[in-house]
Amino acid sequence: MRTKTDIRFVVDADPEQVMDALAAVEMLPEWSTSYSDARVASRDDNLRPRRVFVKAELMGGSDLQVLEYEWTETRSSWEVADSTRGVKGGGWFEVTEGEQGADVWYHVELYIPIPVPGMLVSRTMRRSNEAVVQNFIEFAEGFTENENYQAV
Repeated sequence: MRTKTDIRFVVDADPEQVMDALAAVEMLPEWSTSYSDARVASRDDNLRPRRVFVKAELMGGSDLQVLEYEWTETRSSWEVADSTRGVKGGGWFEVTEGEQGADVWYHVELYIPIPVPGMLVSRTMRRSNEAVVQNFIEFAEGFTENENYQAV
């Protein structure tokens, strides 16, 4: 089943703070309902995560995944490079300066090989992504690089 989600929202913080919050990939489980563990395997020249091992929670089951990240000044994108359950796809956060803070566009497209009715999968994924957005807004607005997060 292929799912696609696009959500636009505003974070009451500057775009740099939002991008820093996104780069704190080890903290994904703190705000994403989809992940219970995240570990950075490699980083790019700017110390942003490049390859990340995650444990995803999908439709009542766990999936071990390898995510490949790419970064620009305004975008954090990822692709599922490997999955124990055959999940494919990826997504991105695009962050720009807005009138009330950072304007963010969250896009995810995934293929999930689960024998479940399409409408149920779509509704479940939509609710999950809406929760991710709400949690991320709170996380990003309060994010500061502190003793709890340090890029290695």
